[in-house]
Amino acid sequence: MAQETVLSLIRKSTDFFTAKGIGEAKLSAEYLLAHVLREKRLQMYLRFDQPVQEEELTEFRALVRRRLNHEPVQYIVGSTEFYGLEFAVTPAVLIPRPDTEHLIDTILDFRKSGKIGEHLRLLDIGTGSGAIAVALAAQLPGIRVTATDISGDALALAQENAARHSLTERIAFVTHDIFNGSIEESTAPFDIVVSNPPYVPQSEVDELQPEIRNFEPLIAATDGGDGLRFYRRIAERIDELLAPGGLLALEVGAGQAESVREILEQAGLRDIAVREDYSGIERVVTAWK
Repeated sequence: MAQETVLSLIRKSTDFFTAKGIGEAKLSAEYLLAHVLREKRLQMYLRFDQPVQEEELTEFRALVRRRLNHEPVQYIVGSTEFYGLEFAVTPAVLIPRPDTEHLIDTILDFRKSGKIGEHLRLLDIGTGSGAIAVALAAQLPGIRVTATDISGDALALAQENAARHSLTERIAFVTHDIFNGSIEESTAPFDIVVSNPPYVPQSEVDELQPEIRNFEPLIAATDGGDGLRFYRRIAERIDELLAPGGLLALEVGAGQAESVREILEQAGLRDIAVREDYSGIERVVTAWK
């Protein structure tokens, strides 16, 4: 039997994943093999005819079996990319997704237009892996961030990701439940408040992809209610959290933008706007105090 090469293994694995109904079959094969070969995914194609050694093949097959169980590739390899930065991820946190990059873009666009200043205090509610906090701190050298989460495991991982990008001096990580009590060690009110909160309605949990439903922390995906509980709570506490003239920026689920707009209007916020993602889904809602 001919020895497998990088290209032949990717092709066979892609066909195998496709036949088994695994999403993003080719990407799954590429990322898993790149992890085994200790290569960047695209760098593999510079050596597409490289033979795959038997021990590498054994390791790769073990990872393929995990993927066949719908375990997310990001958890298998232990990392993912978000806004051009690499983040460690574990089942303690939701996997950062490209949709959330629109939230980063929104903040940066306001900075470029001069609507927000350079030396600001920012609050990230429900930081998870720290993706939003770290990406914004990396892009905006003048800001200082307070990143909160209810999960100690999530905060530990977020701290690891901040250290990975040498940003620990500008990001404070605080255990906090938005539904219970004030933020300890806080410099509230903040100039900017951002959040990608749990917004999947409980009624839709069973419809989630098995990668999410069976592996990602549901406490970070669903609010256990109608999907709007966190938006209402942030709006209720907006006077405490957001300084006059401050910016609120929220990621929302598909079809939620109008409901969130109404919540923010009732809280007295102004100049409410909605930003669509690349699929035309209303993804980010912003408002000013």
